[in-house]
Amino acid sequence: MKKVFLLILFAAVISIPLYASAEQANTIDELVAPYDSSKCADCHEDIYKNAHESWHGKSIVDPRVLRTFRTFILSGLDKSQGKRRDLKDICLPCHAPMIQNASDALVNQVAELIVTAVDDIDTTKKAYAIKELSKLNINCLGCHNQKGSPDGNPAAKTIYAPGISTDEPPHKEEFGYETVKTDFLKKSEFCATCHHGCGDLPSSVCPTIYSSYKEKYLTHGGDKTCQQCHMQGNDAESHKFPGIYDVDFTKNAIDIKLDVTPSNVVHHLENKIVPAIVYNIQLTNTSGHGMPHG
Repeated sequence: MKKVFLLILFAAVISIPLYASAEQANTIDELVAPYDSSKCADCHEDIYKNAHESWHGKSIVDPRVLRTFRTFILSGLDKSQGKRRDLKDICLPCHAPMIQNASDALVNQVAELIVTAVDDIDTTKKAYAIKELSKLNINCLGCHNQKGSPDGNPAAKTIYAPGISTDEPPHKEEFGYETVKTDFLKKSEFCATCHHGCGDLPSSVCPTIYSSYKEKYLTHGGDKTCQQCHMQGNDAESHKFPGIYDVDFTKNAIDIKLDVTPSNVVHHLENKIVPAIVYNIQLTNTSGHGMPHG
């Protein structure tokens, strides 16, 4: 267990971006204020809505995520050499990028809210914890600022985006944000900043969805980026980020051939012949990585 924990810690630490601020917030509201993206909806209403309702928009409060974090806190950090503030370096830099500006005390508070949101028998306390944690979900600035710089050092009050005019910066006058045009957000390496985090380690050591994409897809002739599959459609539709839990999307990732033949078998415990069915199932993975994965 100790070796596994240290490996996870190592993998997470080397993925920490370099934008951590010297100013540390002591409350969740202080932490999220500089990254408020609600005004994005004024001009990008449909994009904002779809991104907000996507799995990225539930990066903390999705029940599966909360339960996994709860277990990692109680059975991992609390029972090993780790401390709860280690969440600032593990998991949360991607699930809540603004956490890098949090004080250790606030990280401990977030950890306690996670445990409360899952395990507390008081429904009022659980609801409050989820409401507070929902403020930390990935928003527009999580991708277009905090993770948007190719060198991992995003400038404050800067929007990074492809296909955007820098001659007349669209965010400057109203919001005071500079604009940097970059194709980095269209590359799979951009997704790897969160969906990998293991440097050059192979999937045998660090089995991430990105290492699977490189080893199982690119090396066998695949040429699509993550975005070409998971961000199809116009700008609004592309920000839904469909994945394995989108049934229609998943249908395009797996070919299933099913042959069913009626038969009979001898029920050896009852000494009688009973009806049975013989299944012949052929699965073909047409996605860009191993399935299932995440």
